[in-house]
Amino acid sequence: MSLARDIIDRIFHPNRDVHAIPVLDGNFSPNERLDRALVLGEPFDAPDALALDSSGTLYVSSGRTIQACRGPDFAERRTFATFDVEVGALAWFASTGLVAALSGMGIVSLTAEGEIAARLTSVAGEQLRSVTALAIADDGLIYIADGSRHNPAAEWHRDLLEKRAPSGRIIVCDRQLSDARILADGLDWPAGLVVSHDGRSLLVTEAWAHRLSALALDGGTQRALVTNFAGYPCRISRGSRGDYWLAFFGLRTQLMEFVLREDAFRMRMLEAVEPHLWIGPRLGGTADYREAMQIGRIKKLGIQKPWAPPRSYGLVARIGTDGAARESYHSRTSGEVHGITAALADPAGQVFAVSKGHGKLIRLPTGPVSE
Repeated sequence: MSLARDIIDRIFHPNRDVHAIPVLDGNFSPNERLDRALVLGEPFDAPDALALDSSGTLYVSSGRTIQACRGPDFAERRTFATFDVEVGALAWFASTGLVAALSGMGIVSLTAEGEIAARLTSVAGEQLRSVTALAIADDGLIYIADGSRHNPAAEWHRDLLEKRAPSGRIIVCDRQLSDARILADGLDWPAGLVVSHDGRSLLVTEAWAHRLSALALDGGTQRALVTNFAGYPCRISRGSRGDYWLAFFGLRTQLMEFVLREDAFRMRMLEAVEPHLWIGPRLGGTADYREAMQIGRIKKLGIQKPWAPPRSYGLVARIGTDGAARESYHSRTSGEVHGITAALADPAGQVFAVSKGHGKLIRLPTGPVSE
């Protein structure tokens, strides 16, 4: 049925973008640089996002808590705040303090003691169900990526498989979390955003569209920078050299693309199969013998082939203002630094990332690289 659909599409829609998965080559060529990264401290419980304040404290959202890390290699940790739901995206700015996303409950700003100072739970009469990323501009305005109107951020896999019409949006509010308005709508799971170095636009990633775009801060034009990544782009942050660091929480596979085209099978799988056994990307962790084998994902002589189609993968890319990759860091199928949901550079040029799939905070092995 899919072949017939492909033929019909090619005949009647010859200019339609079929979004074939691009090959990982050039500056995206696979390597093992993430597996050589320095692991900082003990494992976290599903670390998800990072924020760094002006005093050098690194905040890590981990489960239902926010951990504050200081000292050499951030070995000194304390629980900064605890909530009743999972914590996701984080952002910090001097005039706003720490801002955090709570699963299904919008966003909150926090005092220096970790207490809630203000909340934003809905915009234009609709609940903020799926805040995936936050960015704060120099004037204190807070930009919010709301991934979907249907599923909370923790249920990203369900949202991918349900394949609904894009319902994500970008929202802007003031530093008091008031006067919120929609800046852009109809996005396909916006998973990351950052104010550009020149302060004129927002860079926005759309995970299900595999796209990176530049959006005018006034909500005007949206310009595509990269239209077809090989993976699912997640959070993005500014680098120290006029560049950006982009995290990918997984890679696309031919099997996943096939499943997305088979509506009846996909909906039956959602109804009858346990969520952790659904076909599709995972963030990492322990494999289950009942899971789909993803075609070539088979061990030989007890060793996982690094070139096998990935169920989970680790990938961080340093990109330029045009969206093109300058260099990339990989943890291949056989690696143990998968499900990268955030990467963050400090003023000294060090870059930190979290592997949500393996519970690690790492420091990337960065060094001089020719542009």
